[in-house]
Amino acid sequence: MDAATRRAIEGLTRELQRTQAELATVKRASRRPQLGFSSIESGSLDVVDPETGRVRLRLGYQPDGSVGVVPEGGDPPPAPSAPIVAPAPVGLMVQWDGRLAHDLALPADFDHVSAHVSATSGFTPGAATFQGTIPRAGGLFPVVPLEVGTTYYVQLVGVGTGGVEGAPSVEASGIPEAVGGVPAPGSITETEIADDAVTSPKIRALAVEAHHIVAEAIEAGHITAGAVTASKLAAEIVLASRLIAGNPGADRAEIDNHGIKVYNADGELILTTEGGNLTLTGNIVGSEITGSRFTIGAAPGNVGSIEDASGVVRTRVISSTGQRAQLAATTGQAEFTAWANPATPSPIGGVVAQDGLVGLTLQSVSGDGSAPLSQQMVSDGQATGLWRAGNGSDISIQASQGWSAIGAMPPPPTAGEPEALGGAIYALRRTASDAPALSIQSPMSADGPGATRRSYMHVEGAVTSRPTTIITQAAQRFYIQGELVGSSTDATTDGVVQLAGTHTLLVPRHAPVTGELQAQLTGYSTGTDFYDFPAGTFAPFTFKTGWSGRVRFTINMCGLNPASAASSLALGFRLTGAGTLGAHLSRCAFVRSIGAATGSTRQSHWSKPVSLLGNAEYTLTPCYRITSGTTSTFDLALDNSITVEPLM
Repeated sequence: MDAATRRAIEGLTRELQRTQAELATVKRASRRPQLGFSSIESGSLDVVDPETGRVRLRLGYQPDGSVGVVPEGGDPPPAPSAPIVAPAPVGLMVQWDGRLAHDLALPADFDHVSAHVSATSGFTPGAATFQGTIPRAGGLFPVVPLEVGTTYYVQLVGVGTGGVEGAPSVEASGIPEAVGGVPAPGSITETEIADDAVTSPKIRALAVEAHHIVAEAIEAGHITAGAVTASKLAAEIVLASRLIAGNPGADRAEIDNHGIKVYNADGELILTTEGGNLTLTGNIVGSEITGSRFTIGAAPGNVGSIEDASGVVRTRVISSTGQRAQLAATTGQAEFTAWANPATPSPIGGVVAQDGLVGLTLQSVSGDGSAPLSQQMVSDGQATGLWRAGNGSDISIQASQGWSAIGAMPPPPTAGEPEALGGAIYALRRTASDAPALSIQSPMSADGPGATRRSYMHVEGAVTSRPTTIITQAAQRFYIQGELVGSSTDATTDGVVQLAGTHTLLVPRHAPVTGELQAQLTGYSTGTDFYDFPAGTFAPFTFKTGWSGRVRFTINMCGLNPASAASSLALGFRLTGAGTLGAHLSRCAFVRSIGAATGSTRQSHWSKPVSLLGNAEYTLTPCYRITSGTTSTFDLALDNSITVEPLM
């Protein structure tokens, strides 16, 4: 082996050894945890449901910017076991044993149960009935306050760690009980009080009156030195000069024949009753001040007053420029009122509260209805509101226990037009089992030709007895126009009224009307004129056009006139009523003979739309035209008829 070959073999051997070492390293790495030295620099590591593709758990940064491990979604948990409900003072104690219905195992992602309470049996748990939660391990949850003596119903709803709620539990019930432990009036007698149980601190001041003390029971030894003061003596005490309490020349109070004087530490007079008036230069500090009228400030500056006069307690403030506000209360009513303009007596705003009623009024200047006004009122079983522009137009809103409504009054009419009665939108159920409905009713004229006439739309939902929805519209004319472009109606672009592929129009007004030949002609006339069919053969009939006035006439005829090759037989009509239209060869079914008596019966058909007056009633009289021959006949075995189809 030469040197070059030997070096090549040695190089190949070293390359195989290096490759084997790298492969061993890769195998060892594959057996170690793949995330052992990994980190999440940004975003999150998501655990995805392989069936739905939805994220079930996020590890790392959450959508709200926080960092953590947060489960999401998941399957609704099974229903919990029935709650255990026990009465409590003004409430219920709701207990859950931490188990599921039918002894199913708790899923790993089961988090807690929500407690729902309602006074209605069979209720559907929701936000309005939610009271609180009980953890996964079970526990007790108090529900207070509740109405004593009322039956309440409780359901539990399981919630997963991803926030998904499951089916509710079986319903349980309970009745809150009254608060116990308080003795009834008169139940404590002297036999219930232990000896020496009543001590001095337990006797209220002035509770022992003169008639409770046995004659000669109080002796001199019972009176402490200095206990009897001037205020305890019933006889009059006459002071010859003055009585001083405090430090003469400093803070003190004096009583003399002129009244009471109080001085501060600097010897300044701060209170005096001299001359029958109370003059105070300091501050009044106390828990209660009584009197019939208190005044703060004086005109022409800001003035405030508190007074009790004529059965009304009133607090009033008036600014130096005349703006006023007042808080007043009397029997059964309290109110707050504010005036912004001193030149007018009408209040700008006011709140009034009466038994069963609270109202708010905001009004501009005058009180005769010519100024803007806003009112809200809440009373037993209903809430109402009124907004008035001052020119006659207004909006009212009312919510009651049986229905709710929004009323709208349009602005006043132009000269010569009648006043209007407002329109309304109602939400209602006519009976407890009726469909929920929304009714929109237009305003109407108070008098004149349009009085009592309204258009409306009645929108009904479905009910158990009628699982279909209904929209009812009522008007004499329905007008659909072009779309709004800016503030104008587009009158240049064609529009379309399109129905779904599963829908059709049911318009009895446009149903076809058909008259048929009932008997063969006898004693008929011949010539080039049209003649009315005799009575009993082909009777006239009436029809009414639609608003478009367009009508499609269809004539089917089968007959024979074998008089000659030039003879003919025609079936046509004429119209009377809202307008007249004579019979004509351009509006008939027509056959011409192909020979003498051996000619065969022939059929003819004519159909064409004709424009007549819209929304008008016509009478159609069938007519015939026989040019010659006495054996001409219509074949009664086949169709000889005239059909009128009013078009939209």
